[in-house]
Amino acid sequence: MSTIMEWSEIIHQLFQMAEPYLRARGDKLHAEVSHQYALKLIKHEGGNHKIIEPAVILHDVGWSCLEPHELDLAYGVHAEGKEAVRLNRIHELQGATIAQNILANLEFDPFLIEKIIAIIKRHDSGNIANSLEEKLVRDADKLWRYSKIGFWTEKKRQGLNANELYNHLAKYCRSWFFTPTALMRSQKELTQRLKEIEDQTNKIQ
Repeated sequence: MSTIMEWSEIIHQLFQMAEPYLRARGDKLHAEVSHQYALKLIKHEGGNHKIIEPAVILHDVGWSCLEPHELDLAYGVHAEGKEAVRLNRIHELQGATIAQNILANLEFDPFLIEKIIAIIKRHDSGNIANSLEEKLVRDADKLWRYSKIGFWTEKKRQGLNANELYNHLAKYCRSWFFTPTALMRSQKELTQRLKEIEDQTNKIQ
């Protein structure tokens, strides 16, 4: 990796290079919010930020390899069955290839690229993380759904009732997250989302 370029400039370029691939599902905001969560997690949990940050920014570029109707089948609260699993794996594997090309163009350290690509290849598969860095990437990714912007974006994108999405997130928060910091943050976010739902309900009544 070039020693001339500041880390902040590398992050800026990663977002720029990822943006065309993130358009398929409108994931630019998701990448930005997940990246902010990753920074918070690193502060409390540690980990190599030169692995975690690029992996978080690039983890969903592979959705660009699916057709619009396939995106609906592959992702969300109601995505299930063999076809959903197959399409999800495509986004992971193709995303790893795209990410590898982006990182190589930035003259990233090959050792770091290998670690980043390994995380992207399985960031949505299974419930095992092989490193602290992978734990934090997975946690930052899922925390998006609990954030205010993420929750209401996913509600609209997936055509869900707010209570349906809230109940889904509440059901899985204890099994999804690897780190105490992420679990604590998800629970705080859920408290805020419930208040927002109740406020909306009271306005309608």
